[in-house]
This record gives sequence, C-alpha cells and structure tokens, in this order.
Amino acid sequence: MDADSGNFSAFEYEVAPWAMEVVLEYIKQSYGNPPVYILENGKPMKQDLQLQKKDTPRIEFLDAYIGAVLKAVRNGSDTRGYFVWSFMDLYELLSGYKFSFGLYSVNFSDPHRNRSPKLSAHWYSAFLKGNTTFLGSQGITRSQSNLSSS
Repeated sequence: MDADSGNFSAFEYEVAPWAMEVVLEYIKQSYGNPPVYILENGKPMKQDLQLQKKDTPRIEFLDAYIGAVLKAVRNGSDTRGYFVWSFMDLYELLSGYKFSFGLYSVNFSDPHRNRSPKLSAHWYSAFLKGNTTFLGSQGITRSQSNLSSS
C-alpha cells in the first residue's frame, strides 16, 4: 500500500474514524464511562519535501478523527483529551526517518535540525483557537493560500 493512499495508513492499518466513536462508546458502556485520553493519534506520511508544508491528507485525517471524538463526547463519553501524533517529525523505532509524523517538519540533514510548520500545524492551531469551520477542498485551499501569504 502507498502510505498516503485511500483508507490505509503508512503502516497499512485501515483509517476508520467511525471506529474511534465506536470504541469510545464501548468503553463508556462496558467500563462505567471512565475518563479517557487519546494519545498519539495521527497520520504517518512518507517523508517528502514537496509534502512538508501541504500535508492535506493529515488535515483530513485529524478532522475526521476529532469529529468522531466530538460525536462520542456529545453522546456522553468522558473523553478528556486528544493528542496529535506528533508535534514534530521524529525518529520512529520501527521505521526510522522514513515517515513523517509531525505537524512541523524537521530537516534531518541540517545539523541545526531546522523546523517549519506544515499546513496541518496551521490548521490545528486555527482549530484549537476555534477558527476552523471547514474541511473539504475549499477549506484546505483557503488554508494553503493563507500559508502561502504568511
């Protein structure tokens, strides 16, 4: 499988945001609705300098999964936190530097490890501030033009 194609992640796991909602509902019903914190949820993508700033598949992934968590919370799940995987590109134990995980790209060939925000970093920042009302191609296009002008 291609890391960025269809409904599969780079590790060939199916991408199914609806399953997040189902699991949170199961936890609520089966375990008395304990507090839940979701850690390291995100979309790995092949390292590609062209995609470093315009990682729209990651935005679509985050939008879908955060939406599923929100549905579960509205249905009574005691989900208290959602943490993106990861803030910056990093060394992954199983795949080294082959995949990009972060909202910020890291230039691993530069001794200073320069970092720059990807489109997903701008989207996530706007989301946290309550400034996103999209997704879909129009919202991504708007974010890309905002990124280009900054």
